[in-house]
Amino acid sequence: TVLWGTLFPVLSEFVQGSKVTMGAPFYNRVAVPIGIFLLFLTGVGPLLAWRSTSLRAIRRNFVLPCTALLVTALVLIIAGVRPWSADHQAAGDVGSSIYALVCISLGVGVITAIAAEFLRGANVVHTQTGKNLLESTILLTRRNTRRYGGYLIHFGVVIMFIGLAGSAFNQSKESEMSFGDSINLGGYKVVCQSYSEDSNPNYDSQFALLDVYHHGKKVTRLAPERRVYFVNTDHAQPSTVVAIHSSLENDLYVVFEGTNPDNDKPIIKFFINPLVNWIWVGVVIVIFGTAIALVPPLKPAARRVEVPAPSIPDSALGGSLARGPVPLSAPEGPHV
Repeated sequence: TVLWGTLFPVLSEFVQGSKVTMGAPFYNRVAVPIGIFLLFLTGVGPLLAWRSTSLRAIRRNFVLPCTALLVTALVLIIAGVRPWSADHQAAGDVGSSIYALVCISLGVGVITAIAAEFLRGANVVHTQTGKNLLESTILLTRRNTRRYGGYLIHFGVVIMFIGLAGSAFNQSKESEMSFGDSINLGGYKVVCQSYSEDSNPNYDSQFALLDVYHHGKKVTRLAPERRVYFVNTDHAQPSTVVAIHSSLENDLYVVFEGTNPDNDKPIIKFFINPLVNWIWVGVVIVIFGTAIALVPPLKPAARRVEVPAPSIPDSALGGSLARGPVPLSAPEGPHV
Protein backbone atom coordinates (compact mmCIF):
# COMPACT_ATOMS: atom_id res chain seq x y z
CA THR A 1 0.00 0.00 0.00
CA VAL A 2 2.71 2.47 0.99
CA LEU A 3 4.83 1.49 -2.03
CA TRP A 4 1.92 1.94 -4.44
CA GLY A 5 0.93 5.28 -2.89
CA THR A 6 4.54 6.45 -3.16
CA LEU A 7 5.09 5.35 -6.75
CA PHE A 8 1.68 6.34 -8.12
CA PRO A 9 2.53 10.06 -8.59
CA VAL A 10 5.65 9.09 -10.57
CA LEU A 11 3.76 6.56 -12.70
CA SER A 12 0.84 8.93 -13.33
CA GLU A 13 3.22 11.65 -14.47
CA PHE A 14 5.01 9.19 -16.76
CA VAL A 15 1.77 7.86 -18.32
CA GLN A 16 -0.51 10.92 -18.37
CA GLY A 17 1.96 13.77 -18.12
CA SER A 18 0.37 15.09 -14.92
CA LYS A 19 1.30 14.15 -11.35
CA VAL A 20 -1.52 12.78 -9.18
CA THR A 21 -0.62 12.61 -5.49
CA MET A 22 -2.06 10.33 -2.80
CA GLY A 23 -3.12 12.02 0.40
CA ALA A 24 -3.87 10.75 3.89
CA PRO A 25 -7.43 9.57 3.04
CA PHE A 26 -6.03 7.01 0.58
CA TYR A 27 -3.69 5.47 3.16
CA ASN A 28 -6.38 5.46 5.85
CA ARG A 29 -8.90 3.85 3.53
CA VAL A 30 -6.52 1.09 2.41
CA ALA A 31 -4.12 0.53 5.31
CA VAL A 32 -6.68 0.32 8.13
CA PRO A 33 -8.52 -2.79 6.78
CA ILE A 34 -5.17 -4.49 6.16
CA GLY A 35 -4.12 -3.71 9.73
CA ILE A 36 -7.35 -5.15 11.15
CA PHE A 37 -6.84 -8.31 9.10
CA LEU A 38 -3.30 -8.64 10.51
CA LEU A 39 -4.75 -8.18 13.99
CA PHE A 40 -7.15 -11.05 13.24
CA LEU A 41 -4.22 -13.26 12.18
CA THR A 42 -2.39 -12.35 15.38
CA GLY A 43 -5.14 -14.05 17.36
CA VAL A 44 -5.91 -16.91 15.00
CA GLY A 45 -2.31 -18.03 14.41
CA PRO A 46 -1.54 -19.33 17.93
CA LEU A 47 -4.83 -21.26 18.04
CA LEU A 48 -4.19 -23.31 14.88
CA ALA A 49 -1.63 -26.07 15.21
CA TRP A 50 0.52 -26.67 12.14
CA ARG A 51 -0.88 -29.56 10.04
CA SER A 52 -2.77 -31.03 13.00
CA THR A 53 -5.82 -28.81 13.43
CA SER A 54 -9.13 -30.61 13.73
CA LEU A 55 -12.63 -29.20 13.67
CA ARG A 56 -13.07 -30.18 17.30
CA ALA A 57 -9.92 -28.31 18.30
CA ILE A 58 -11.06 -25.22 16.40
CA ARG A 59 -14.40 -25.23 18.21
CA ARG A 60 -12.69 -25.68 21.58
CA ASN A 61 -10.09 -22.96 21.04
CA PHE A 62 -12.37 -20.35 19.47
CA VAL A 63 -15.38 -20.45 21.81
CA LEU A 64 -13.89 -18.26 24.55
CA PRO A 65 -12.24 -15.61 22.27
CA CYS A 66 -15.38 -15.29 20.13
CA THR A 67 -17.51 -14.90 23.24
CA ALA A 68 -15.20 -12.14 24.53
CA LEU A 69 -15.33 -10.43 21.12
CA LEU A 70 -19.13 -10.40 21.00
CA VAL A 71 -19.50 -9.26 24.62
CA THR A 72 -17.03 -6.40 24.05
CA ALA A 73 -18.85 -5.28 20.91
CA LEU A 74 -22.15 -5.32 22.79
CA VAL A 75 -20.69 -3.30 25.68
CA LEU A 76 -19.25 -0.70 23.29
CA ILE A 77 -22.57 -0.35 21.49
CA ILE A 78 -24.38 0.11 24.80
CA ALA A 79 -21.74 2.68 25.84
CA GLY A 80 -22.54 4.76 22.77
CA VAL A 81 -20.20 3.56 20.01
CA ARG A 82 -22.88 3.39 17.33
CA PRO A 83 -21.49 4.19 13.86
CA TRP A 84 -24.99 4.28 12.40
CA SER A 85 -26.19 7.01 14.80
CA ALA A 86 -27.05 10.49 13.58
CA ASP A 87 -24.20 12.07 15.57
CA HIS A 88 -21.53 10.01 13.80
CA GLN A 89 -23.17 10.57 10.43
CA ALA A 90 -23.28 14.32 11.01
CA ALA A 91 -19.62 14.35 12.07
CA GLY A 92 -18.64 12.31 9.01
CA ASP A 93 -16.73 9.68 11.02
CA VAL A 94 -18.90 6.64 10.34
CA GLY A 95 -16.03 4.70 8.77
CA SER A 96 -13.58 5.42 11.59
CA SER A 97 -16.21 4.48 14.20
CA ILE A 98 -16.83 1.14 12.50
CA TYR A 99 -13.11 0.40 12.36
CA ALA A 100 -12.71 1.36 16.03
CA LEU A 101 -15.59 -0.88 17.07
CA VAL A 102 -14.18 -3.83 15.12
CA CYS A 103 -10.60 -3.19 16.23
CA ILE A 104 -11.29 -2.95 19.96
CA SER A 105 -13.66 -5.95 19.95
CA LEU A 106 -11.23 -8.05 17.94
CA GLY A 107 -8.36 -6.93 20.18
CA VAL A 108 -10.15 -8.13 23.31
CA GLY A 109 -10.80 -11.47 21.57
CA VAL A 110 -7.11 -11.82 20.71
CA ILE A 111 -6.08 -10.96 24.29
CA THR A 112 -8.49 -13.62 25.55
CA ALA A 113 -6.96 -16.20 23.17
CA ILE A 114 -3.42 -15.37 24.33
CA ALA A 115 -4.43 -15.50 28.00
CA ALA A 116 -6.11 -18.87 27.42
CA GLU A 117 -2.87 -20.25 25.93
CA PHE A 118 -0.91 -19.14 29.00
CA LEU A 119 -3.50 -20.57 31.41
CA ARG A 120 -3.71 -23.86 29.55
CA GLY A 121 0.05 -24.38 29.71
CA ALA A 122 0.29 -23.13 33.30
CA ASN A 123 -2.32 -25.67 34.43
CA VAL A 124 -0.25 -28.47 32.93
CA VAL A 125 2.86 -27.24 34.77
CA HIS A 126 0.82 -26.89 37.97
CA THR A 127 -0.31 -30.50 37.66
CA GLN A 128 3.25 -31.70 37.13
CA THR A 129 5.01 -29.61 39.79
CA GLY A 130 2.35 -28.49 42.27
CA LYS A 131 3.43 -24.83 41.99
CA ASN A 132 0.89 -22.02 42.14
CA LEU A 133 -0.47 -20.40 39.01
CA LEU A 134 2.00 -17.49 38.91
CA GLU A 135 5.05 -19.69 39.44
CA SER A 136 3.73 -22.18 36.89
CA THR A 137 3.31 -19.40 34.31
CA ILE A 138 6.87 -18.17 34.89
CA LEU A 139 8.27 -21.69 34.65
CA LEU A 140 6.21 -22.33 31.50
CA THR A 141 7.64 -19.20 29.88
CA ARG A 142 11.20 -20.12 30.86
CA ARG A 143 10.81 -23.59 29.35
CA ASN A 144 9.76 -22.21 25.95
CA THR A 145 10.89 -18.60 25.74
CA ARG A 146 10.46 -18.32 21.98
CA ARG A 147 6.84 -19.38 21.99
CA TYR A 148 5.62 -17.45 25.00
CA GLY A 149 7.85 -14.47 24.29
CA GLY A 150 6.13 -14.39 20.90
CA TYR A 151 2.76 -14.43 22.64
CA LEU A 152 3.83 -11.39 24.69
CA ILE A 153 4.82 -9.63 21.46
CA HIS A 154 1.38 -10.39 20.03
CA PHE A 155 -0.18 -9.01 23.20
CA GLY A 156 1.83 -5.79 22.90
CA VAL A 157 0.81 -5.37 19.25
CA VAL A 158 -2.85 -5.75 20.23
CA ILE A 159 -2.49 -3.08 22.92
CA MET A 160 -0.95 -0.75 20.32
CA PHE A 161 -3.88 -1.37 17.95
CA ILE A 162 -6.36 -0.54 20.70
CA GLY A 163 -4.47 2.68 21.40
CA LEU A 164 -4.58 3.59 17.72
CA ALA A 165 -8.31 2.84 17.60
CA GLY A 166 -8.86 5.57 20.18
CA SER A 167 -8.19 8.19 17.50
CA ALA A 168 -11.74 7.59 16.22
CA PHE A 169 -13.02 9.30 19.38
CA ASN A 170 -10.85 12.43 19.25
CA GLN A 171 -12.63 15.63 20.27
CA SER A 172 -11.74 19.31 19.89
CA LYS A 173 -13.29 22.62 20.83
CA GLU A 174 -12.32 26.28 20.58
CA SER A 175 -13.58 29.03 22.83
CA GLU A 176 -12.89 32.54 24.12
CA MET A 177 -12.24 32.43 27.85
CA SER A 178 -12.00 35.26 30.34
CA PHE A 179 -11.71 35.11 34.13
CA GLY A 180 -14.17 32.58 35.57
CA ASP A 181 -15.31 31.18 32.23
CA SER A 182 -15.48 27.38 31.89
CA ILE A 183 -15.79 24.81 29.17
CA ASN A 184 -16.90 21.16 29.25
CA LEU A 185 -15.43 18.58 26.90
CA GLY A 186 -15.21 14.80 27.13
CA GLY A 187 -15.69 14.53 30.88
CA TYR A 188 -13.37 17.48 31.58
CA LYS A 189 -14.31 20.88 32.94
CA VAL A 190 -11.72 23.61 32.39
CA VAL A 191 -12.02 26.87 34.34
CA CYS A 192 -10.04 29.97 33.44
CA GLN A 193 -8.45 31.50 36.55
CA SER A 194 -6.47 34.27 34.90
CA TYR A 195 -4.67 35.37 31.75
CA SER A 196 -1.85 37.81 31.33
CA GLU A 197 1.01 39.07 29.18
CA ASP A 198 4.72 39.14 29.84
CA SER A 199 7.78 40.59 28.13
CA ASN A 200 11.28 39.09 28.13
CA PRO A 201 14.51 40.16 26.43
CA ASN A 202 14.03 37.51 23.74
CA TYR A 203 10.27 37.23 23.37
CA ASP A 204 6.85 38.50 24.40
CA SER A 205 4.35 35.99 25.75
CA GLN A 206 0.65 35.61 26.43
CA PHE A 207 -0.57 32.84 28.71
CA ALA A 208 -3.57 31.66 30.69
CA LEU A 209 -3.92 29.72 33.93
CA LEU A 210 -6.58 27.01 33.67
CA ASP A 211 -7.83 24.64 36.37
CA VAL A 212 -8.76 21.20 35.00
CA TYR A 213 -11.46 19.08 36.65
CA HIS A 214 -12.22 15.49 35.67
CA HIS A 215 -15.59 14.11 36.79
CA GLY A 216 -15.83 16.87 39.39
CA LYS A 217 -12.33 16.44 40.86
CA LYS A 218 -9.48 18.87 40.23
CA VAL A 219 -6.60 17.02 38.58
CA THR A 220 -4.14 19.71 37.48
CA ARG A 221 -3.53 23.33 36.48
CA LEU A 222 -2.39 24.06 32.93
CA ALA A 223 -0.67 27.14 31.54
CA PRO A 224 -0.80 27.27 27.73
CA GLU A 225 1.35 30.00 26.27
CA ARG A 226 1.94 31.84 23.02
CA ARG A 227 5.33 33.43 22.44
CA VAL A 228 6.57 35.85 19.82
CA TYR A 229 10.34 35.83 19.31
CA PHE A 230 12.01 38.87 17.81
CA VAL A 231 14.78 37.69 15.51
CA ASN A 232 15.40 41.27 14.45
CA THR A 233 13.49 44.53 14.40
CA ASP A 234 11.74 43.64 11.13
CA HIS A 235 10.81 40.00 11.75
CA ALA A 236 8.82 38.32 14.52
CA GLN A 237 8.48 34.54 14.87
CA PRO A 238 5.44 33.21 16.81
CA SER A 239 5.61 29.97 18.75
CA THR A 240 3.09 28.00 20.80
CA VAL A 241 3.77 26.19 24.08
CA VAL A 242 1.14 23.46 24.36
CA ALA A 243 -0.07 22.48 27.84
CA ILE A 244 -0.70 18.73 28.24
CA HIS A 245 -2.44 16.60 30.84
CA SER A 246 -1.79 12.93 30.18
CA SER A 247 -3.40 9.78 31.64
CA LEU A 248 -4.07 6.21 30.58
CA GLU A 249 -7.61 7.18 29.66
CA ASN A 250 -6.80 10.10 27.36
CA ASP A 251 -4.58 13.11 26.71
CA LEU A 252 -5.82 16.68 27.04
CA TYR A 253 -4.00 19.27 24.91
CA VAL A 254 -4.61 22.99 25.44
CA VAL A 255 -3.37 25.59 22.93
CA PHE A 256 -3.30 29.36 23.43
CA GLU A 257 -4.09 30.57 19.92
CA GLY A 258 -4.08 34.32 20.60
CA THR A 259 -6.52 37.02 21.66
CA ASN A 260 -9.63 38.47 20.13
CA PRO A 261 -8.70 41.97 18.92
CA ASP A 262 -12.20 43.26 19.75
CA ASN A 263 -12.29 42.34 23.44
CA ASP A 264 -8.73 41.08 24.19
CA LYS A 265 -10.09 37.78 25.46
CA PRO A 266 -7.78 34.77 24.94
CA ILE A 267 -8.79 32.23 22.30
CA ILE A 268 -8.02 28.74 23.58
CA LYS A 269 -8.40 25.44 21.74
CA PHE A 270 -8.84 22.09 23.47
CA PHE A 271 -8.07 18.62 22.11
CA ILE A 272 -8.88 15.25 23.72
CA ASN A 273 -7.13 12.18 22.28
CA PRO A 274 -8.25 8.97 23.98
CA LEU A 275 -6.02 5.92 24.65
CA VAL A 276 -2.82 7.51 23.32
CA ASN A 277 -0.62 6.23 26.15
CA TRP A 278 -1.72 2.65 25.49
CA ILE A 279 0.35 2.81 22.31
CA TRP A 280 3.47 3.33 24.43
CA VAL A 281 2.39 0.60 26.85
CA GLY A 282 2.15 -1.75 23.87
CA VAL A 283 5.65 -0.73 22.72
CA VAL A 284 7.07 -1.57 26.16
CA ILE A 285 5.34 -4.97 26.13
CA VAL A 286 6.70 -5.71 22.63
CA ILE A 287 10.24 -4.88 23.79
CA PHE A 288 9.82 -7.05 26.89
CA GLY A 289 8.45 -9.96 24.84
CA THR A 290 11.36 -9.65 22.40
CA ALA A 291 13.84 -9.81 25.29
CA ILE A 292 12.09 -12.93 26.65
CA ALA A 293 12.17 -14.60 23.23
CA LEU A 294 15.93 -13.99 22.95
CA VAL A 295 16.69 -15.70 26.28
CA PRO A 296 17.76 -19.37 25.91
CA PRO A 297 15.06 -21.72 27.19
CA LEU A 298 15.44 -23.49 30.52
CA LYS A 299 16.71 -27.01 29.96
CA PRO A 300 14.92 -29.73 31.93
CA ALA A 301 16.99 -31.24 34.73
CA ALA A 302 18.59 -34.58 33.88
CA ARG A 303 16.92 -37.44 35.72
CA ARG A 304 19.23 -39.89 37.55
CA VAL A 305 18.31 -43.47 36.81
CA GLU A 306 19.71 -46.15 39.13
CA VAL A 307 20.65 -49.38 37.37
CA PRO A 308 20.52 -52.48 39.63
CA ALA A 309 23.71 -54.50 39.90
CA PRO A 310 23.69 -57.85 38.05
CA SER A 311 22.90 -60.81 40.27
CA ILE A 312 25.55 -63.55 40.64
CA PRO A 313 24.38 -67.14 41.05
CA ASP A 314 24.99 -68.68 44.46
CA SER A 315 26.65 -71.69 42.88
CA ALA A 316 29.31 -69.47 41.39
CA LEU A 317 29.88 -67.79 44.72
CA GLY A 318 29.90 -71.11 46.56
CA GLY A 319 32.42 -72.69 44.23
CA SER A 320 34.79 -69.79 44.48
CA LEU A 321 34.58 -69.70 48.26
CA ALA A 322 35.07 -73.46 48.54
CA ARG A 323 38.24 -73.38 46.56
CA GLY A 324 39.60 -70.48 48.53
CA PRO A 325 41.77 -67.72 47.25
CA VAL A 326 43.83 -68.36 44.18
CA PRO A 327 47.53 -67.70 44.78
CA LEU A 328 49.24 -65.29 42.49
CA SER A 329 52.48 -66.62 41.04
CA ALA A 330 55.25 -64.34 40.02
CA PRO A 331 55.91 -64.22 36.32
CA GLU A 332 58.80 -66.35 35.20
CA GLY A 333 61.86 -64.52 34.06
CA PRO A 334 65.44 -65.29 33.19
CA HIS A 335 67.55 -66.67 36.06
CA VAL A 336 70.66 -64.79 36.86
